[in-house]
Amino acid sequence: MEGTVMRGLDKRHVSGENSEKVKVDIAEIAKASGELDNVVPKPKELDSKEPREIANLGNQNYYSAKELHELGIVELPMLVEPLFIKSGITVFSGSSDTGKSTFLRQLAISIVLGDEKFLGWKINASHNSVIYVSTEDDKYAISYLLNKTLGNQNLPDSMDNLRYIFNTERLVDNLDAILNENPTDCVIIDALTDIYGGDLNQSNKVRNFLNQYFILADKHNCLFIFLHHTGKRTELLPPSKNNLLGSQGIEGKSRQVIELRRDPNDSKFRHLCVVKGNYLPDEYKTHSFKLNFNEDLTFEMTTERVRFENLVESADDKKEQHDNITERIIDLKENHGYSFIKCAKQLQDEGYPISKSTAHSYYREAKARSSKSDSEANSIESDNEISEELGDGTINPDYKYNDRGDKLFDD
Repeated sequence: MEGTVMRGLDKRHVSGENSEKVKVDIAEIAKASGELDNVVPKPKELDSKEPREIANLGNQNYYSAKELHELGIVELPMLVEPLFIKSGITVFSGSSDTGKSTFLRQLAISIVLGDEKFLGWKINASHNSVIYVSTEDDKYAISYLLNKTLGNQNLPDSMDNLRYIFNTERLVDNLDAILNENPTDCVIIDALTDIYGGDLNQSNKVRNFLNQYFILADKHNCLFIFLHHTGKRTELLPPSKNNLLGSQGIEGKSRQVIELRRDPNDSKFRHLCVVKGNYLPDEYKTHSFKLNFNEDLTFEMTTERVRFENLVESADDKKEQHDNITERIIDLKENHGYSFIKCAKQLQDEGYPISKSTAHSYYREAKARSSKSDSEANSIESDNEISEELGDGTINPDYKYNDRGDKLFDD
């Protein structure tokens, strides 16, 4: 291959008689300087799962198929096998009080501590570093939760690699700056609705919003996990990517969607359901992974897997459970003198997922219904006492009554 090159020549050296262009054979120069391999690169081996770097493309906005092929990817890189991908966007969803934040906090701790496994799944962390954006809990709440989970032990220095962000102003720019300074395996955003703030049903706007984070994930080769909520009454349906609150744009922009669901029969268990995973076999997307939810706010894997269809909680079952809980609260409150805090604790020990505020709400609603029923009964009894009924049960309009309800007789 021949060409015309000017290699480090000053204008003074090519002026006058030397101004004629110097024609040289590029291969000869490369061979002489031992750089032939840079002109004709050797084929790359494809025996590694690790991605290789693509050469700097300058101002180009694309990769060629050859360059992408030479990355040598033969298996999709995973942060946690087979659950979480290495890079991209994952949506982690569920209804209220299922333990979504608790699960993600446990994942973050396992990564920064350098654990080999999380719930029995292999961790492939590159930096043992996580950023957690918390919009629902402040620093005091997070401190309490960390102490609840980790106790009062002296934590290793590696826990400094779990960094919390509470201020979400200019979040994309701030995350970009932090990731440039400190490469990270995973960024957890808890919760999506707080940082978006727009109409979740406008698919194009949701996708444009998430695209900012997709670009960050690609640029810094890390995973973004968005905590999100499922719609109302979706527990009456099998786990599905369609249960997400908002438009299809959320699911469409995500490479994975995972739903965490409470066991319909025993509140001590949760079910981890992969409802979207483009690169996972179907066996991962039809059965849940059953988890034990411990009192110290940690999850533990069981050996059971359950078909999604068997996780549906019927409306009749929900009503029956509600009635049972209400009856138990009234008994504890009125016959045993329990406070609402103590009622909630007792019910939790008995397998009912309930908080102090919920116990108070159930009790108040039951008393209101009872008071209304008593009032209606008294009203009916009063009407029967002061009214004269005809044969068909209607009130005779010809009679008159005083303020006390006594029938008045005409002279």
